[in-house]
Amino acid sequence: MDKAKILEEVSPLIISSINKYAKSKGEFEDLYQEGALAVLESLDKYEQSKGVNIFYYLKLQLKFFYLNYERYGKKTVSLDEPIGEGISLADTLTDESSDVEDIVFANYESQEAYKALQDLAREERYIIEQSIIYRRTLDDLAKELGMSRTTLFRRKSKILDKLSDRLYKE
Repeated sequence: MDKAKILEEVSPLIISSINKYAKSKGEFEDLYQEGALAVLESLDKYEQSKGVNIFYYLKLQLKFFYLNYERYGKKTVSLDEPIGEGISLADTLTDESSDVEDIVFANYESQEAYKALQDLAREERYIIEQSIIYRRTLDDLAKELGMSRTTLFRRKSKILDKLSDRLYKE
């Protein structure tokens, strides 16, 4: 069973399934690619010994795939999913920002930010760490520190201004 040949033969079925069953047809290319992936996954599950015609089986799989497509949101594909012999989707991606200068600059910036954080008073550093790094809400943090949310917001804004001045004074 040659998957590429079957996929080519099933192409009109994918298109008609999109037109019949997909609720949003605005992303036709995405829907087509998702349908092709569904066909490939279905081919792996197909059991010829059960006596069901493969194209009928694929037609039903596509029908239910597109009917359920909107229900669960867009289907996600893992970057670790194999797409060929020994090749995963992640292997095909290129990192456009892996320029050595960018890496050195980013490292320098993070060192400068760390130094700027260390120069803050203990409570100021705690507020920034908790609200930005640990993503705690201002309400939760204000209760812990015994101040109003508004006071904490103003204080955080002043601390961020102070950090900004320190980092961008050059």
